[in-house]
Amino acid sequence: MSKDFAFLFKPGDYLRDTQCLSEKSQVAYDRIMCEHMRNICITKQQLNFFTKKLSEDEKTELMQVVAVINGGFEIEWVAESIRERMAYSESRRLNREGKTKKHMKHISISYVNHMEGDSNSDNENKINIGFEDFWNAYDKKRGDKIKLELKWISLTDQERENIMTYIPKYKQATPDKKFRKDPQTFFNNKSWNDEIIISNENSSGDNKRSIKHTDKLWN
Repeated sequence: MSKDFAFLFKPGDYLRDTQCLSEKSQVAYDRIMCEHMRNICITKQQLNFFTKKLSEDEKTELMQVVAVINGGFEIEWVAESIRERMAYSESRRLNREGKTKKHMKHISISYVNHMEGDSNSDNENKINIGFEDFWNAYDKKRGDKIKLELKWISLTDQERENIMTYIPKYKQATPDKKFRKDPQTFFNNKSWNDEIIISNENSSGDNKRSIKHTDKLWN
């Protein structure tokens, strides 16, 4: 990525993670934390580079505080702090493009207090899929749209892509929208990871079939 992310350093989280690390493990942790400034998701290759001088015990020690996620690794509090900054920057961009004063007020309450010092990245880190694309595709327009939009912005690019792949099959399984989860529940439960059960009224015997996770995302 061409520019570094800004993020809020949280001493309590840092000390919690590093208090039991050996000296070499902590150096690797610090380097991973810095790499997050360029790439939120740390690849396996990058992790191997940062840990190549560690013993197996030191690697095991480090992995107690590095989370395994889809496609790579992350220090959770650092990644979350970066995503918060991205959400704040994106919300300000949207406001410049014509959002209402009411929307700006809500954004300010949520983010300005702890992000106000960062002034150079307002145009950085645009999200891959806009909230309106989700809002219209999901087609159950219930809940606080402003809060839902901020939740959408805070997701990873991969999560947003997975959601948009999931929605058509979810709607096929629940054609009556009153039976679909409200968007807030959908986000909170990360329901796009759920197995989908589709009724097949024309079949005999067991009249349901399931779409497994891999089918759900990639077919």
